[in-house]
Amino acid sequence: MAAFLMIGNRRVKLRFFIFLALPLIILFYLFLSNKPSAAYTALSYGRLDVSHNGLAVIIRQESVYTAPAYGKAVYLVANGSTVSEGQSIAVLYKESFNEEIVKQLYDVQEKIIKYQQEQLMDQVINSDIINIDASIEALVSDIQSSVKDNEFNELGKLDSRLRKLLDNKQKLLDYQTQPDSYLTRLYDKEASLVAQMEEWTIKVESPKSGLISFSVDGLENVLGLDSVDKLTSIDLEHILQHADPEVQTVELLNDSAGKQQAAAVQAEQPFFRIADPAEEWYAVLKCDSTETYLDKGDTVEAVFEGQDEISAVVTQIHKDKDQVILIIKFSSDMDKLVSKRVHPLQVKKTVQGLMVPAKALYMKKGVSGIYVRDRDENIFIETSIKALSDGFAIVESVSDNQVLQLHDQVLIDNE
Repeated sequence: MAAFLMIGNRRVKLRFFIFLALPLIILFYLFLSNKPSAAYTALSYGRLDVSHNGLAVIIRQESVYTAPAYGKAVYLVANGSTVSEGQSIAVLYKESFNEEIVKQLYDVQEKIIKYQQEQLMDQVINSDIINIDASIEALVSDIQSSVKDNEFNELGKLDSRLRKLLDNKQKLLDYQTQPDSYLTRLYDKEASLVAQMEEWTIKVESPKSGLISFSVDGLENVLGLDSVDKLTSIDLEHILQHADPEVQTVELLNDSAGKQQAAAVQAEQPFFRIADPAEEWYAVLKCDSTETYLDKGDTVEAVFEGQDEISAVVTQIHKDKDQVILIIKFSSDMDKLVSKRVHPLQVKKTVQGLMVPAKALYMKKGVSGIYVRDRDENIFIETSIKALSDGFAIVESVSDNQVLQLHDQVLIDNE
C-alpha cells in the first residue's frame, strides 16, 4: 500500500516530495561545482625599488657677502668653483664707468706690444716670449670656442689667465726694449687710462676658502643647518612657490670679447656666498603619500636631475596628514648644487625579501597581513610591508611565532 500524507482533506503521496526535491538538489550541486576555488601563489624571493620624486629644497650652511653699488661685473671664477682666502673673484665696474676708456686702453696696449715687437725683429726673441705667445694663441682659441658653443662657465677663468699672460708679455717686452719718444707717449697714455680705470673699478677678493656661488636668493640666513628639522609642509610650499628651479644663478651677459657681465644692482646688495664643502648638507623632499617605506637611518641613492647618483642617509621622516616630509643628509658633492635652492630630486632604495602580489595583502581587524595555506585551512599572518611597487610587495612577518617561509602558499583570490 503506497505511503501518503494527509494535507487538509487531500492525500499527498511521498514520491511527490521526492520529485520536488530533485531539482533543488541538482541546482545546489551545479552551484557547488561551478563555484571558483581559492587561488594561491607561492612566496618568492625578489627585489623592489622604492622611489620618491619631487622638487627638493636644498639646505646648507653658507655665508653671504655684499658688494657696493656697481654697473656691471666681470667674474673671474665660475659658480661652484673652489676659492681660497684672498683670491680675486671678480672686478666690479662702478655705475659711472665709461666703457670707451676700456677700448682706448686695449688699443694703447696693443700699439705698445706691436711697436715693441717691431723693434725686436732684428734681435733674437726671448724663448719666454715665444712660449707666452703660444699660450695666448691657445687661450684666445679656447675663448672663441666657448663663445661659439655657448659655454660661458669657464670664460671668467680664461679671461683672467689671458690678462695675466698679456701682463707678463708686456713686462718682458718692457725689459728688452728702450722706450723712445713714441713709446714714452704710449706709456704715459696707458698710465693715464689705467688710473681712470682704477677709479672706476673695485677688485673683489674672497674673504675665506670654500665653494663660491654668485646666486643669492635671500634664504641663506634663514635656511641654515639649524632649520632642517623645523620645516613644515607650509614652509616648503611657500619656498617652492617663490623659487624657480630652473634659474637659480645671477643672469650673466656675454659681450663680443667673451667677458662675463651681470646686470646692475643697488648699493650693498648680496653679491656672492661661500659654503664649506667639508660640511654636511641636506635636501628636504615632500612626498605626496602616507607611506614612504623608508626608515630613519636608511642609506638611499639620490639623483638630482642632470647629475649622477649620490649616496645619502635618511635623517628624519615627518608625517603630516596625507603627506610625508623626507629629510636626506649628504656628505659630499656639494659643488654640483651650490648654486641651487630648489631642484628636482629622485630618492631610491632597493629592498630585497619575500615577495607577493599586492592583491595577496589583506586587512583583518585593522591589521595588515596575508593568508597562508596550512593543509585545509588558511592562517592569517600579520606582516609589515617593506616595499610596494609595480603590483608587488616585499613583506615580513611581525611575530617570531609565525615565520614566513620561501614557497609558502599565499591566498590571492578567495571569491
